[in-house]
Amino acid sequence: MLPQEAIQEFKELYEKRYGVKLSDEEAALRANNLFKLYKITYMGEPNIDDFKEKVVKSHDLQQNHN
Repeated sequence: MLPQEAIQEFKELYEKRYGVKLSDEEAALRANNLFKLYKITYMGEPNIDDFKEKVVKSHDLQQNHN
């Protein structure tokens, strides 16, 4: 999980680029997902079982957010 300073910076950059203010929760979710994508892309794929577990957790968070 990214530190709060990184999430705040992500929020500011996102608003500057897209003109949309994100909540802290939405910014944390998006920033962490972006960081995970970066890690997978540049460091290789994680264990598939770990990935499945994280996808389920992320899906549950998104369902609770809507």
